[in-house]
Amino acid sequence: RRLSLSHHHHRDRKSEPTPRRQTYRRAERPSVGRRSKRHANPCSLHPLKTDFIRRRCGCEVVSAKSSNMSESIYTAAAAAAGACAALLAVGFVVEKRFASAVAKAAKEVEASAADRAAQDMALQSYYEGGLRPHRRNADDLMMGSGRALAQELRGCFEGINEVGRGVVYFGSARFLPGSALYEKGRALAKDVAELLKVPAWSGGGKGMMGAVTQGGKEGGQPVGAIRISREASDVPGKAPPGNNPLHATTVFCQFMASRKMGLTDAGMRVKETDRTAFVALPGGIGTLDETVEILVLQQLNKLGTNYEVPVILMNYQGYWDGFMKWLESSEKFGALKRAEISALKICNTNEEAVKFLAEFYKIKQ
Repeated sequence: RRLSLSHHHHRDRKSEPTPRRQTYRRAERPSVGRRSKRHANPCSLHPLKTDFIRRRCGCEVVSAKSSNMSESIYTAAAAAAGACAALLAVGFVVEKRFASAVAKAAKEVEASAADRAAQDMALQSYYEGGLRPHRRNADDLMMGSGRALAQELRGCFEGINEVGRGVVYFGSARFLPGSALYEKGRALAKDVAELLKVPAWSGGGKGMMGAVTQGGKEGGQPVGAIRISREASDVPGKAPPGNNPLHATTVFCQFMASRKMGLTDAGMRVKETDRTAFVALPGGIGTLDETVEILVLQQLNKLGTNYEVPVILMNYQGYWDGFMKWLESSEKFGALKRAEISALKICNTNEEAVKFLAEFYKIKQ
């Protein structure tokens, strides 16, 4: 305005008063040029942008022409606040669950470590021997521990590796030295040791097991024993070499399962040249259990060897006649096929058993 007045000096300011400046609201401002088109409706969008928002966000674009601008802004703000609150709630729940899972895992690891430490202490107290003021609690812990079973199996395998595999004998511990059955068992173990020249294995106790120990040593072969601990002085695991006056190695077990597995492994034929066998001398329920287990493993092809291992029943004075009748009855009713236990051999005398083993392993006498 000043520029215009400077160039027009002939105008009189008093005669021509300056008109009052016009003010307009934004919506009433006259539409002039590109600026007015752009700001005529600030809430309106290009049709392409509107369609894009509708397809991507799944919502409608509200124009100022159809609704109040403040109302639409408040609605959008409320929706955004709700979405943020929902996301925060979900994040809080996820974080809480994750934290609880981490805490639970930490507790389990801590409990496992404590349990392992307690088991290690119990194992150490067992293997070291001596006074154990908490013997009863340690016994309860060991009897329920799979790690104790693994320790006993390790002892069995170590003893077998030291002595070697051979002939495994099952028999009763109640036949006293000097009895007819005891003397026959001792003579058989001596003859078999001289024939096969392999170690003898047994339960290492008294009775027929003692007869096997004596006969095996008389035959010039080492004798291994896997015993069941019955006394407080028996420490589970392989006993030191200096504490074996009768056996080349002695392994004490608290579990019958580890003892059975150890004796089964002692009679395995790893190579075709191995000479092993399972011999069932007269015995009771334990002897019957051990013998039948070997037959079951052979029947199911679970013995763990690719070579046949003979199983001999020493039928002294018809001792196993009842068992043979049961096998015949089982086969008659279809519960058993004799071909499934083809490795079973019934021998009435020691001479018959030695001859069978010599023929089986093709040994010239």
